[in-house]
Amino acid sequence: MFIIKFLLIILLAGLFLFVFLLLGVVGVINRIRKQFTGKKEQQSPFNNKTTRDGQVITDTRDPQTANRKIIADDEGEYVEYEED
Repeated sequence: MFIIKFLLIILLAGLFLFVFLLLGVVGVINRIRKQFTGKKEQQSPFNNKTTRDGQVITDTRDPQTANRKIIADDEGEYVEYEED
């Protein structure tokens, strides 16, 4: 009985490993196929966000402007806190 359980565990582990490797190979093949066919995912130049109530907000700024820091790391205000 122990041998049957052991063989079943080995079989299941091998099956999971085979499926994992197969999915990895399929992913690599798909990436290569997309690279050679020239079909790349189109990225919109605009950043669209949808609010909870369904309104769409479109950011037309270029990525460098949209992702820049508003306040630099060396700027800011120090506030000294004192307890009463």
